[in-house]
Amino acid sequence: MKKIKILILILGLAGRSFQPYHKEARLMLGTIVEITCQDRAAITSAFEEIKKIETIANNFNPDSEISRLNAAGKIQAGEDLFNMVRESLKYYRLSEGAFDITVGPLASIWKEKIREAENNVRGLTLPAGSQIKKALSLVGSDKISLDDNSSFISLTQSGMSIDLGAIAKGYAVDKAVRRLKESGVRSALVNAGGNVYCLGKKGSRKWRVGVRHPRKPAEIVFYLDLENQGAATSGDYEQFFILDKKRYSHIINPKTGWPVDNNISSVTIIAPDAATSDGLSTTVFVLGKEKGLELAEKMDGVEVKIIEN
Repeated sequence: MKKIKILILILGLAGRSFQPYHKEARLMLGTIVEITCQDRAAITSAFEEIKKIETIANNFNPDSEISRLNAAGKIQAGEDLFNMVRESLKYYRLSEGAFDITVGPLASIWKEKIREAENNVRGLTLPAGSQIKKALSLVGSDKISLDDNSSFISLTQSGMSIDLGAIAKGYAVDKAVRRLKESGVRSALVNAGGNVYCLGKKGSRKWRVGVRHPRKPAEIVFYLDLENQGAATSGDYEQFFILDKKRYSHIINPKTGWPVDNNISSVTIIAPDAATSDGLSTTVFVLGKEKGLELAEKMDGVEVKIIEN
């Protein structure tokens, strides 16, 4: 259920500080990751944490921990992989299956159609119903078994695979923030392709981030003032194709096998941590406005901003 978040623009705020802020950007997790704070050494240390998560959750590296799990169907997982899968299963249960890290076989089908559209392939068609049905048979996080005592993860159906794209960025941001705190940093911003966490304030004011309009990328649709909070946005406009005047995005409904179609163009979640905002942004998008808001209201410190078509 890998998704690409909209870019969140980081805006500098006026505010006096005895030390200048430094910003460093690296290509990681399939996106641009930026860390801003007043301690260069702490920035380097935080990037090391993000690199660890990237190494674990990289489906394109056959030697990564997640690739070895998918290939063998089982693994004695390290702490971070086990935690990411356990967190994902929490959202699977809370959403009654709307959030599902086993949706990869379906996502692959639709991503191929997006690539064909980007390459202007003639005669572009929708996937065959039989193809969707076959992929659906491999979907369902209830087929993932976790053993808390041994940290063993098992995929109970042959051919299954998991993809942590809907939660790994947020989890990595939280790990980076934890390292920054351990280094004594009290003011920082970590931005992993739109999955952000704002630590403390910048000067005397909260950090301000702007969220792009889903249909007008040059415009900021609203601003967020954040302090010790994470934020993430999921939308239908970063990866999609249009066929017969209908938009098909990369965010898939795990129950139908088809791209989500519920009159929503983007969902922004503000939460106490980045992993929660990351996971919930996809969850609410798939659930739709009514059920999504109902779920979010049950969670402490969570705010939702939905933009409809």
